[in-house]
Amino acid sequence: MNIELLRKLDPDLAECLELETARQEGNLEMIASESAQPSMTLELAGSIFNNKTAVGNPGKQRLKGSQYVEKLERLAADRACEVFGADHAIMTTYSSSVANYCAYSAFLKLGDRVISMDPSAGAHQTHGGGKNISSKLYDFRYFGLNKDTLLVDYDEAERLTREFKPKMIIVGSAAYSRDLDYKRLADIAHSNGAVLVADIAHFTGLIAAGIGPDPIPYADVVTASTTKTMCGPHSGFIMCKKKFADIIDASVYPDVVASLHVQTIAAMTYALKNSQTPEFKNLMHRVVKNASFFCEELKKRGFGILTGGTDCHMFVADLRPFGVDCEKLADVMQEVGITVNTKAIPFDKSPVARGLRAGVTVLTQRGFDEEALEEVADVWYALATHVDDAAVIADMKVKVANLAKRFPLPND
Repeated sequence: MNIELLRKLDPDLAECLELETARQEGNLEMIASESAQPSMTLELAGSIFNNKTAVGNPGKQRLKGSQYVEKLERLAADRACEVFGADHAIMTTYSSSVANYCAYSAFLKLGDRVISMDPSAGAHQTHGGGKNISSKLYDFRYFGLNKDTLLVDYDEAERLTREFKPKMIIVGSAAYSRDLDYKRLADIAHSNGAVLVADIAHFTGLIAAGIGPDPIPYADVVTASTTKTMCGPHSGFIMCKKKFADIIDASVYPDVVASLHVQTIAAMTYALKNSQTPEFKNLMHRVVKNASFFCEELKKRGFGILTGGTDCHMFVADLRPFGVDCEKLADVMQEVGITVNTKAIPFDKSPVARGLRAGVTVLTQRGFDEEALEEVADVWYALATHVDDAAVIADMKVKVANLAKRFPLPND
């Protein structure tokens, strides 16, 4: 990016870019859905492919001059199939949320029955969340967590499926930090005449690196994201069994997606290749190790951790032991340079959220080791116990700034 030229051409826009650059460099990003993209991915997302309008599926592009777009689409899809062992992939769904709507469109009619993990238990809002359009289009029922263990209640899922007789079960997590049993979920779905859709948006990079349970052998359809743990562009894609390839492709175009974001597909293609490098696989292993370590450090300092820990990159911290207002604490953390988001605690009857969802992907990309993570845990504790103390807040701001300088954003 030629920032000097941009300052001359559009100083207001240049200011936005510079402020965001400074925020990311000086901030410890712990939003669980975020990662730092390699410079090549950023460049590809701004490449000459932006100039091309393409409409349609691979091999069936409607607009002339799309021969290299089709070459790119095939390369991306072939890489996705190779990385994940899928029968079929289509790469044009803009995001994993759009991918979910395409999956609905493929198998469901308006008002059809769907079972999902309850969004209040950690599932994504596109899985029938009360304010999401999916809940207005289809008839959802939800299974949740065991009240004692806060682990997925598969017995409830099986009972509900037998009684409700849905056409689809969709499962995935935006805040549940434990591995999912895709085999059992597939058995439940298929024995009751339903298809299983696995939304791996948060776990795509981990699965690409061979970490955690792989839904590909069990799920009929898998929706995925190239941001989050894939450390790629903001986009999504769909993989499916061979027998569903045609209806999935038709659900993407013409059902949901019109023109392609070709430049983003180019960046996705690179992210898929990058996911198979030793460096990326090592990064994912360190992410999971760091997340588990950080949870233990928070527990030592009196925080609750939902399910007692994590199997992935993220977790939900329970702030009820401190009696602190979560929204206020999240604001104070942002003020000192740590970003997280509030999250309701399952079975908690409080009208306000009393948990914080966080992840360590970006911290791990910056090279945070266990000693540095202990310092971050100290900041969490200091702010949770002194949320109104201006002197403590000022001290923590300096501490976070020093950590950000010691561990700069990756610059390849």
